[in-house]
Amino acid sequence: MLGYQLLTGRFPFWEDVRNETLSDVWKAILSNEIDWEAPELQPLSPAARDFLERLLQRNPVLRPNAAEALEHPWLAVEGAANDMPLEGSVVQRLQRFATYTHLKQVVLRMITEDMRTRGNAPSFSSALQELFAAYDKDKSGTISFEELADGLRGQGYVVNESEVRQLMEKMDMDHDGNVGGDEFLATLIDWGQVMQEQEWQSYVDQAFSRMDLDGDGFIDLDELLSELPAAYFSEPASEDERIAEAKRMLREADENGDGRISKQEFYNLLRDNVAPDSLSMYDDRLSNNMAAMAV
Repeated sequence: MLGYQLLTGRFPFWEDVRNETLSDVWKAILSNEIDWEAPELQPLSPAARDFLERLLQRNPVLRPNAAEALEHPWLAVEGAANDMPLEGSVVQRLQRFATYTHLKQVVLRMITEDMRTRGNAPSFSSALQELFAAYDKDKSGTISFEELADGLRGQGYVVNESEVRQLMEKMDMDHDGNVGGDEFLATLIDWGQVMQEQEWQSYVDQAFSRMDLDGDGFIDLDELLSELPAAYFSEPASEDERIAEAKRMLREADENGDGRISKQEFYNLLRDNVAPDSLSMYDDRLSNNMAAMAV
């Protein structure tokens, strides 16, 4: 039941368990049937739904134990559970990335650059490259606002100009008016999967070292300011505005309030989320016809 709640944000038998008596809860667990066609299950992959069905078997003979559950294909593929296929989930991925803090977004872009430099392709790499090429109609190597809007709508996403502009602002991290390849990848990658890879520790260490300019094992305000050139603001920023933004970024990770970011706090920043990380928690913004095809 916990797995069902984590993947869907709901309980399998009730809208709100707080409205049920303990007797009702036990009765439902023992005798009620789960609606496997429920709307909250439709965004999940077939493998994820099969995983839940197996875990929620009432017959203990048919229900896998913990070791067997870990061998399920949904968990076993490349050592991490897949999220959703790229097709049909682009807007959800952009919405999810938008919930990350500014500092986390900056660091994930740095890690994306590091992965590319090392030649380590993340999940969906080829699909992401194909999608970028499809949106980059003029083959300039970047995606403009108009290309992003046309690309999303051409794939069946229902988004107005204001919504596209909001998504563009989150993707265009250096605010040069276009979305480059690393920016595109950083916003769409399943970072939860990347964090399960053996190389993740070295990616984080490398990013921390790049920002820890004096090598003292901490990132301070001046070092954050060096990551905030004028291009990181949609409008020309004064020095006071740059300092204010750097202080805000510092607070995002400075858990003990000592005015600097330790390596552990840096790791925690990347691992923790202020909003749900499951794509199923975000609106896919697909037209009805496209949503039916995605299911």
